[in-house]
Amino acid sequence: MNNFTLITPEEYVKIPGNERKSLEAAQKKAARPPRMCSVCEVEHEWKLGGTGLCFTCSTGENDASDDYELVVSK
Repeated sequence: MNNFTLITPEEYVKIPGNERKSLEAAQKKAARPPRMCSVCEVEHEWKLGGTGLCFTCSTGENDASDDYELVVSK
């Protein structure tokens, strides 16, 4: 899987620019069981992207080290 910075839903809504996003919605996204990307079917979908695609299929980039992924707990 990509080298994401893993954060909790609580941490996600504290990031500048995300103040209006719902903690409940972030918690629901994080709690979803992992699904495979609907395009490449190799990587897990990027939950934070919310498109049903993996990070690479969503963005065209391979390096996710400056991007976040939601987790239920650390």
